[in-house]
Amino acid sequence: MKNIWTKVGAVALAGVVVCNAFIPFATATDADPTQLGNAATVDTENIAEVAEFFTVESNTLDFGRVVELDRSYTKQIEIHNNTNKDVVIDATVEKYASVPEDSALLSDWLAFVGGVSHFSVAAGQTRSLGVRAFTPADAKSGSQYASVILTDSEGHKETVTAKLDVAGDDLKYASEVVDAWIDPVRIDEGLNARVGVKNTGTAGFTSTYQIKMKNFFGGDDWKVLKEYNEEVYPGGQVNFSANDNLGFGVFSIEQRVTFVNSEGRMIESLLSRTVVNLPWWGIAIAGGALVLIILIIIVAKRRRKAKKASTKAKRAEKKAHKAAIEKIEKAEKESLQSEEESDEEADEDLDQDSDGDDGELEEIEDLGSDNEDKKDEIEQIAEALEDVEEGSVDDDADYDEEEAIPIKVTIKKSTKK
Repeated sequence: MKNIWTKVGAVALAGVVVCNAFIPFATATDADPTQLGNAATVDTENIAEVAEFFTVESNTLDFGRVVELDRSYTKQIEIHNNTNKDVVIDATVEKYASVPEDSALLSDWLAFVGGVSHFSVAAGQTRSLGVRAFTPADAKSGSQYASVILTDSEGHKETVTAKLDVAGDDLKYASEVVDAWIDPVRIDEGLNARVGVKNTGTAGFTSTYQIKMKNFFGGDDWKVLKEYNEEVYPGGQVNFSANDNLGFGVFSIEQRVTFVNSEGRMIESLLSRTVVNLPWWGIAIAGGALVLIILIIIVAKRRRKAKKASTKAKRAEKKAHKAAIEKIEKAEKESLQSEEESDEEADEDLDQDSDGDDGELEEIEDLGSDNEDKKDEIEQIAEALEDVEEGSVDDDADYDEEEAIPIKVTIKKSTKK
């Protein structure tokens, strides 16, 4: 049984490899540019071709870290009119709602260069809007935020987050990565990845999140699924996630996120994992294929076992047949040898019988000769007796009855046993 499951596992793995090799690499869904938020990698030229309203080059206006107080610092907001008509824009500054009050003081420090807050941008053109930040002498160290709101006559709005770090002993950079995870197995064709960046200091920073993939059996070409930036506020936490469609197959996933260390330097955290994506229809197909493979292996195993048993039976039958033939040949050989020995003994007895018969024959001949002599003698005696009875004996003959001696003839017959 263990051998069967080993083969089934090997065949199933080979099936996954083959199927995955034929799945197009482009099954992964591209990240939607409209969902990238503050992504610095958005191609504004391509957006300009399809946008119905104006756009800004970046949704973050960072004045950086200032060490001198009671002075002003200036930055520019680049505005692109991607329509075929002039756009009139109104600019305002508001408190940043995502941070505590003591970190939203920058809204009181901002002003537009030249006092320009109402302006127009010609069709297809780009215009810069100057924003000046004045840091008061009593500004406390730490990160400060504000929102710059740009609104056109049709109600389209773009929000730019302004940030300024006041240097000092209370400006502390510290953060950590939490809850980093990528699901290794999925059954809904999607990718489930997440990671959190927690700011444990008093200085805010911008964290960049990127997730990319490649076909596990498709070479070294990586495809970026999602990449965007988020500001991590003091004491706050940003949770990044990706739920892109991968399709059926095996993929290598890399999730990267940047965070700041205690020295204010940005470092990167990387989580890589192999993801097996098996949607329900893929599981159904794989299950059917697995059952078919198991049946094929069972049938093949039984046929091989039957063939082996048949071969074994044939060998046993052949061996038994050979043994029977050898036994018969041995019996025939022993019988032939026994007959030869019997014939030799018979010949010896015959020779002995022949010698005995010759002796007996000589004895019989001798006996016959004696009998002939005795027969002649008997015949003579018989004739003499007849003469006596008939009175033919001469009266004058000297005959003494008392001298007559009876003769007893004994004939001995020799027999052979």
